[in-house]
Amino acid sequence: MLRKTMIGLAVLLLAIVVLCGAAIMYVKPTEALNLDYEQVPVAQKALEMIKARKLEVRLSERDLNDILKKQLAARAKIGPNATIEGARFEQRGSRLTAYVNIRTVGGIAVGGAIDFTLEWKSPELIVRPTEPRIRGLSVPDAWLPLEPIVIRADELLPPLVTIKDVRFEDAGITIAFKLE
Repeated sequence: MLRKTMIGLAVLLLAIVVLCGAAIMYVKPTEALNLDYEQVPVAQKALEMIKARKLEVRLSERDLNDILKKQLAARAKIGPNATIEGARFEQRGSRLTAYVNIRTVGGIAVGGAIDFTLEWKSPELIVRPTEPRIRGLSVPDAWLPLEPIVIRADELLPPLVTIKDVRFEDAGITIAFKLE
């Protein structure tokens, strides 16, 4: 009888180890990501604006990616046991998807995606998280406690220049300015 119990416990323990291993392999990131970013070429954007003779500038998806990675790098720790190690962003109008690599408890690497909405409330661009996922499966917001990312656009502008309008396009953002 004791022997059957020991064999049963050993099988149960082995099943738990196999399931844990399978879960770790399932959530493992599928692509190598980092938080490296380049400064957005503001002078070049201003020159393009002057050449076009329009008081508007277009930020490409890559520019937006660099701006958001900079914000994310400054606050990569998203909880007591999780740190974002890499990200890549894809934008479609006012929707944004962040593909992220996160390091969690015990050094376990997790790949996931987080959907965001982009919202312009002058003078702030607000990037609000809506749905975190791991391999297509929704996870509770408490697992990835993300606060909205707020980018103060007025701090990036010279005096006497304000933002008139922001348009979210398929792969970028167009910002219209006005002179005060």
